[in-house]
Amino acid sequence: MQHSFSSFVIAAALFLAIISFPSSSPAVQASNPVSKKPVTVTSDTMEANTNESKVVFRGNVAAVEDFTLCSDELSILYDDKRDVSEIEATGNVRIFQDEKKSTAGRAVYDRKGRLIVLTGDPQVTQCNDVIKGDRITVYLDDNNAVVESGGGKRVKAVIMPEKKCPGQNAPERTVSEESLCNGAR
Repeated sequence: MQHSFSSFVIAAALFLAIISFPSSSPAVQASNPVSKKPVTVTSDTMEANTNESKVVFRGNVAAVEDFTLCSDELSILYDDKRDVSEIEATGNVRIFQDEKKSTAGRAVYDRKGRLIVLTGDPQVTQCNDVIKGDRITVYLDDNNAVVESGGGKRVKAVIMPEKKCPGQNAPERTVSEESLCNGAR
């Protein structure tokens, strides 16, 4: 029984390491909880609605901030100070950061709360480890995440004993957001 519990604790710790997105240094977080990095978006079309404080990008969307987010459509919502408050991506959503790749039908990034909620068959992969559920919430600054399932389904995690990360021993290379977004879906 003790061995089984220890294995569970190790698996849980690995799970949190897999789905956590690295964040900036704690000193920067404490003094500036809302990201002041620019959000750079490229797409086929853009439609701005100033009455709703909303901009919608459609077709081959690539958005870059702390991570690269790719989707068919992306909406940016602004607060009353004209700062980006929320980014919603729908259709063939992919998020890339370092060795992590997330896929989903929909992702909502709460920029002020610094969290991403993935729904629509979400999956997070790091190296060759995979986490799946109905809803995955990633807390960017805490390096924490919650994976939930409902309707009789269960959360599934496949944690491999040997990590095979594509860029682990290779020299660092720079890949554009367009390359990431146009790669395998």
